[in-house]
Amino acid sequence: MKIATSAYRPEWHATWSSLEMKLTGWVSAAAGQGADLLVFPEYGGCEAALIGTPNDCLPAQWAGRMADAAEDWIALHSDLAAQFGVHILAGSLCVRDGARMVNRSYLLGPSGDAVFQDKLILTPYERREMQLSVGDSVKLFDTALGRLGILICYDSEFPLQAARPITDCRATGLSPKATQTRRHGSLQRSILRLSRPLGFRGRSATLATGPNRIRGFKTSPWRPSPDLRLNYW
Repeated sequence: MKIATSAYRPEWHATWSSLEMKLTGWVSAAAGQGADLLVFPEYGGCEAALIGTPNDCLPAQWAGRMADAAEDWIALHSDLAAQFGVHILAGSLCVRDGARMVNRSYLLGPSGDAVFQDKLILTPYERREMQLSVGDSVKLFDTALGRLGILICYDSEFPLQAARPITDCRATGLSPKATQTRRHGSLQRSILRLSRPLGFRGRSATLATGPNRIRGFKTSPWRPSPDLRLNYW
């Protein structure tokens, strides 16, 4: 399995078509290099809410904007997975789950299959400012690429609470992140390098959003750990 990870930068687009062109280019480039699985970072899906004239709002309102665009975001990635014959872990975004709002990552397959993982351990900012709720449990997904598990950002820093189901069956763990500063991103990378001593016995791949600043989404570039056999694009 060849994994392509991306330090993806969310940005404003005048139209949805502009966003489609951008993502199509990224997926095409990765697929052209032989990637089987494309992994986008946490809150990469905020870009679905950045259509039209740039403007700002409160963190909880950003969450609502993402949720309003969630169906279109999922459909776009599903179409790209089918078009290029790859699996895509789409950038996570806020999604309404009944009366709750969660931070959710969707895994889309080339045959139209779609599964998801909700973030289990929220940051104080997500709880207080964005008013998000925690997910129910870690899921394991049996795919044509093998068994996969998803640990969204903060979840990967709690191996006993969140990662145990993935490590116990030696699945490949995918950890999309959104880092706030360059220093914070470097620290998270160092922690993930210690994943095996911490008890993560399976393979792992992690990444973060690219340089940008949108209210509530302050990010920095990041590179995959050198001990991982990844294709970085």
